[in-house]
This record gives sequence, C-alpha cells and structure tokens, in this order.
Amino acid sequence: MKIILLTGGLYSIPVIHYLSAQKLLHSIVSPGKANKNNIPIELNAQHLNIPFKRFLKEELNIGFKDWLTEAQVDAVFVFGCPYKISPTLTALPKFGFFNIHFSLLPAYRGKSPVFWQIKNGAQTGGITIHQVTENYDDGPMLMQHEISIAQGESLGLYTNRLAMESVQVISKGIEKLNTTGNDLLFPQNENNASYFAAPVIDDLKIDWETQSANEIENLVNATNPDYGGAVTQFRGLPFRILEVNLVQVNNPSTFIPGSIVHSDVNYGVIVACKETQFLRLNVVQFTEGIFSGFKLAALGIAAGEHFENAANLSGLTINS
Repeated sequence: MKIILLTGGLYSIPVIHYLSAQKLLHSIVSPGKANKNNIPIELNAQHLNIPFKRFLKEELNIGFKDWLTEAQVDAVFVFGCPYKISPTLTALPKFGFFNIHFSLLPAYRGKSPVFWQIKNGAQTGGITIHQVTENYDDGPMLMQHEISIAQGESLGLYTNRLAMESVQVISKGIEKLNTTGNDLLFPQNENNASYFAAPVIDDLKIDWETQSANEIENLVNATNPDYGGAVTQFRGLPFRILEVNLVQVNNPSTFIPGSIVHSDVNYGVIVACKETQFLRLNVVQFTEGIFSGFKLAALGIAAGEHFENAANLSGLTINS
C-alpha cells in the first residue's frame, strides 16, 4: 500500500516513523503556513528522506490535487488538518481519505476532543479512524480503539499516549484495507453523537464559587500544556494554574471558595474550594514565570489571600 500522510500536528510523529519504516509512506503533506507544530514534522521528513510538501488552504484544491493525481496513492491518512477537504480530493485515492480522531466517535466530534474529554471528567476515550466525508467527523469507521483516561492525567500526557497507540491502530487499519478494502467500514451510531467547538478563553476560566474541586482539577489538566493552564485572577492580574491535586485538611473550617488556607515552603499553597474541599497548587504561571507551589509560598503568597474568578479579565487570548 502507498500512503500520503496529511498532517499538521506533532502527535503524528510516531506514525510517521512507523509508516516510513514499513516503506508505506509516499510523502508527507502539511496544510497551512509553517508553525511550531509542523516545522518539526518537516524536519522529521528530511531526516527520514521522505518527500515533504506544504500547501496553503487556497492551494489544496490545485497544488495538492496535482500532487495526489501524480502520486496515485492508495489512501491518505489525515492527522490534524484544520480545513475541510473537498470531495474532489477524497475521490482520488483508491480507498479515499481516513481521519485519525482522538475520541470514540461519534462522541466528541469537533476540534480539541481531548481537551473536552478531560475537562468533562471522562474516564474513557480512544482513537477512531473514519473515512473523510463532506461533514466533519461523521464518515463510516475503519477502526476504533478504546483507551482509558487515568485519574489526574493531563491533556499532554494522554494525547502522547494516544499518539503512541495510534501506530497499532493504523497498522490494523491498513491490514483491514489490504484485505477487505472499504467493504467492512461500519457506520457511526448517531444516538451517541456529541459535538464540541474549539475552546475559547472563557472555557479556560476557573469559577471558584460554582466549580467543585474535581471540576477545577479536570479543567487544569485539560489546559496543560496546550492552553497554558486554567485561568484565575490574583491580586488583580491573570494567574495560570497548570497542576493541582486534591488534599485533605485536618479540622477543616468553612472558607470562601478561592481562599488560600495554607501557604508555606513545606506543604505549599492550599486553596479552598466549595463543599469544604481543598486543592494544592503544584505548578503555576504568572507574569514572573512558572513556579512550583512551594516556590509560590516562598515568594510571599500568604494564607488569607484570595483567588478571584477571571470572568472580568479582558485582553486574554487562548495562547497567552
């Protein structure tokens, strides 16, 4: 089988190395302008001596079409493409285009499915390989593989596990295509469908009064590292939290959610949440840099101070 990999994401690199080692990879195509995610893909292609092409959005239906026509590949696997792919392109390979999506479709259709799964406290996710159709994430499925989400696992850690597991899932998918072609693709169950748009800055904000300690921990994990941490406000300024864990407090009193109830260099910074639950801040980021909770205490953040909801903060961006 001869394959083109259409990818703009770092998490496709294990698959690149696998397909190259198996002599299946005709070329790698990256959509859009050069950026921090796709430049390493280009460098890996150079290292493996795999042809690499970059097409801007407006070039996909011309330049990429010509590239596909000349290549005469059996399939295109898509691993992170922000643009809708036209039927003119998907009809060119023998078996079509197949998208690798990090959820158990049809649940969590849309962009950033891992963010939403972790934020929502899902205990199970997975990998779906489905045929690309005119609508996002709704084509018949080639393969689906369930993968549990560990307690406290961040977006980065879980996505890296998915990337490594993708190698075996794609390997089995290729074997299935070689054996049965598209005859055994199976439909998605629309009764289980859900869709989530790409996160916006408000989705990253902590609401100390309404969110439980578990919900805040899930949000923090969902934002690490791609979104730079969950957003709160401290001393009137934006404050990002990258790692927390639930802790027990002896003889707990009732505190206003967001209150710092303990701060020292031995136990770090502990914050009250609603329903008499408490979180220890393990890793944070603010104007001066990224710090451990223990360093935060040494910097003078003291018990009795208060984190505030970030609802009124303006000027923040998703990548800040």
